[in-house]
Amino acid sequence: MSKLSSKMNDALFKHIGEWTISDARLKVLTGISSNDLKDLVSRMSSLRVSENRNAVQAVVTCLFKLRSGREYLIKNHTSPVANKLFNIGDRLALICDGTYISHEKSSNNAYQRKSYSGQKKKPLCKPMTICTIDRFVIDSPGTFYGTENDATIMRKIMEDPNGIKQLLKPGDIFILDRGFRDVKKYLEELGYVVLMPALVGANKQLTAKEANESRKVTKCRIGTYARISCYLNNEYGKRLNSDEGIEDAILEKMTEGVNDTNELATLVEEKRWSRRSSLLTQVTSDEIEDSPQMIEHDLKILFTGSYQLFQAVSYLAEIHDEDDNIGLSCVKESPDIVRFKVRSRHINRKTYKCFIKYDNEEDGLCAIRGYCCECANGLRTVGCCSHVASIIYYLAHARYLSKIVRPAEILSKIFEHEGIESVIAEESEYED
Repeated sequence: MSKLSSKMNDALFKHIGEWTISDARLKVLTGISSNDLKDLVSRMSSLRVSENRNAVQAVVTCLFKLRSGREYLIKNHTSPVANKLFNIGDRLALICDGTYISHEKSSNNAYQRKSYSGQKKKPLCKPMTICTIDRFVIDSPGTFYGTENDATIMRKIMEDPNGIKQLLKPGDIFILDRGFRDVKKYLEELGYVVLMPALVGANKQLTAKEANESRKVTKCRIGTYARISCYLNNEYGKRLNSDEGIEDAILEKMTEGVNDTNELATLVEEKRWSRRSSLLTQVTSDEIEDSPQMIEHDLKILFTGSYQLFQAVSYLAEIHDEDDNIGLSCVKESPDIVRFKVRSRHINRKTYKCFIKYDNEEDGLCAIRGYCCECANGLRTVGCCSHVASIIYYLAHARYLSKIVRPAEILSKIFEHEGIESVIAEESEYED
């Protein structure tokens, strides 16, 4: 008993050096098994062994720091863009989001009911991914039932005393999407800062400030989870952000315009242009000849990234027929302000009024002097909504191309059945 008592009082560090630690506990600390650790140590030909620690202890200490070190994550995995937008400093900033893995129906009826997602209309399970802003994955707890939403899953994760909570300190930052809105207050009560796109609620639109702040959040989130979700769902063909080389210009535009008010929207309201009935004419390639011209580089800066540019391409492909006719209607409210009508991508009968102000004596970024739209994000001055982006993309760039790109064009020819209505009953209140 005396010998056993002495052994039990030995430090964990000594257990590691003598290989008396359990394989399960070793894997929790380092992420690898004892066999993998032995193989790794055998490859350390130049590792110096001292009287204070042997090679095994040195490797385990290094792996543990890589796996759990706050300072390492803050120093090496906080993106400069996020740091400048949110002044993160010495805090740890994490992005959390649940994705899904589809599977076949289960013969286990109890599980089948819990795995069926009412949102996706199919059986699936949900892993939650927790990573830094530069896509360094810290943890992937789960999987969870398909009937559980992101907020429910997040609460379960934070209630686990041995989970990610061990790594966090009060003041650390969570960058989340609106699916976590029901757990936002709970996280804030724990002492964390929650950055989330604004909610419209009872209002028709976000204010310019709310929309701009929301764009800052999505700027940090979209690139990260587009890649992770594509990997988990094998969607390797999905087009992703490719803004390398222009991030500084985008960041400068975002930081300068975040507190701007939408002056064009104020003018539209004063003139009551959005309420006035006017005869809109169909846009042709010869219309609005004085509109500015922009290269794709300028468009990415104006849109503060590639996402809106990709959306604009899809919008334009839908309203552009094989005879080069454009399904856009417009009217000039003044010599430099044009009102357009753009159809929603969710519901055929839904349309939005968009206003664009431009300088016909300029080209490039400085030629666009303002824009606004009726949609939820339409007052944004940091970037713009997809409805405005599609118009600017056509007038300033696509109309000068020899061919307008049609993403997944073959799908329009495979499914030629007419008269099929959208299954979406309500318009997405955050359509971009």
